[in-house]
Amino acid sequence: MKRKKPVPLEHLVQHLVSWPTLEPFVNKGLNLHAYQIDSVLTVVNQLEGRAILADEVGLGKTIEAGLIIAELKARQIINHVLVLVPAGLITQWIAELEQKFGWTALHDAHDTGWLWVLSIDQAKRAPLYQQLQYVPWDLVIVDEAHHLKNTRTLNYQLVQGLTAKFMVLLTATPMENELTELYNLVNLVKPGKFGSYLRFYRQFILDKRTPKNARALRKLLAEVMVRNQRQNVGLELPPREVTLWPIRLTDAERHLYDTMTQALKTEYRHRMQGNETVLPLITLQRELCSSPHALMPTLESAEWLGQRQQELLALARSVGMPAKMQAVVDVIRALGGKFLVFTEYRATQLALVQFLQESGVAAQPFHGGLRRTERDRLIRWFEEGDHVLVSTEAGGQGLNLQFCHQLINFDLPWNPMRIEQRIGRIHRLGQTHPVEIYNLFTVDTIEEHILHLLHEKIDLFRHVIGEIDVILRHMERRGSLEKRLLDIFFWEDDRQEIETRLDALGQEFLAVRRRLSWPDSGVESGTSRSSQTTTESVH
Repeated sequence: MKRKKPVPLEHLVQHLVSWPTLEPFVNKGLNLHAYQIDSVLTVVNQLEGRAILADEVGLGKTIEAGLIIAELKARQIINHVLVLVPAGLITQWIAELEQKFGWTALHDAHDTGWLWVLSIDQAKRAPLYQQLQYVPWDLVIVDEAHHLKNTRTLNYQLVQGLTAKFMVLLTATPMENELTELYNLVNLVKPGKFGSYLRFYRQFILDKRTPKNARALRKLLAEVMVRNQRQNVGLELPPREVTLWPIRLTDAERHLYDTMTQALKTEYRHRMQGNETVLPLITLQRELCSSPHALMPTLESAEWLGQRQQELLALARSVGMPAKMQAVVDVIRALGGKFLVFTEYRATQLALVQFLQESGVAAQPFHGGLRRTERDRLIRWFEEGDHVLVSTEAGGQGLNLQFCHQLINFDLPWNPMRIEQRIGRIHRLGQTHPVEIYNLFTVDTIEEHILHLLHEKIDLFRHVIGEIDVILRHMERRGSLEKRLLDIFFWEDDRQEIETRLDALGQEFLAVRRRLSWPDSGVESGTSRSSQTTTESVH
């Protein structure tokens, strides 16, 4: 499928009724791209102001939402606008709308005006929930809209109950696990577009992750969804520079790792023979790779380990300071500057922050449980100096941290998409430096094998792989990636055999990518073609 020749930005903006009011802000920092204007014109002119904006992470969906507001306002067809966002993003949204568009957004439901930015967590509670239902909104915008995927949640019921002439949902992942989620989001913006769920299921679902009649489904989605991907919009981001940082476990860590892994292997084989769940084993193995601090709380409740439980707890408590935490201090001292550090587990996060602080490093934890005022304070603190922010995935969700260009992956999720989302916090519009990624891994452990797969076979860290979520969904018809990885590690004792099976998994990933490059191979194919990302700096 040939890509359409891009229309120059200066030609596109002339089609915006709002351009006379926007142009002064371009000189004050409103940086626009042709794909953004094209998306806005598509939403307003073709999709009737009700759409899902599904651009990849870092392509400026907030700016596109602001442009939609500006355009509808310039056409004098909106007066009351409601923006619903996760609590931690309220300040970021208010600042963007003020700096880029000159609007003062209200965040107290009792204020009077025309533009409100409210927390969706606050909005779904009484009495605000009921109050919002009675307002005839002209435009409703929902950020991180994948949180609406389940119709049984208060989030979904809140948005479904709003009276809105226009509605725009923003999400980089309109479908995370199954096609039903996509149906639910479409049903919010254009009720009845897919007909009844039974009809949708019969017409489009082969299994929960696999569509049938893909061409017809793509045609319908084009009437409700706009999705831009980096490799298709000509966006030039700075390059990624990746460093692999091998770490040797201390003797105490090695003893814990080997003993725990052997116990998990034994239990895994037992459970597979009895057709029992292995999810708790995945959790324990990932916590083991993170830190003893993350492992111990789960170990304390793992009574199925029997006599081994107390032995393993004693080993975990005897470790002392993990070698990987010392490595973080070494990296930061050697390189200097500002660092964003990601870890999966809160217990690891707190232990790492404490060790950094005791080592004289200005570090603070950042997680999803923080109040908005505390999140705002920490982001300002992080931006203002050579500081270290240690974040969990939940904490980093939706953040724009392009003022930082150094990232440490303390531990690696087994899902490549989550790693891409981490990197997207800093490798995004507005980044002016090469992004430096430091992947820590412990030698001769599962982490080393995971990194071998992600780095050598999938080449995840070198390039922005926009279609990775699509590839994973196709691969996971045979089971989740985490379960397949666990099967490799826990069935095989020979290192060479592990590497052989990981190589085969990597080849399967590449084969799916090649297959998706053909127009009719999947819902997103044709807009998910693999390409090398340019390494030139942002203009």
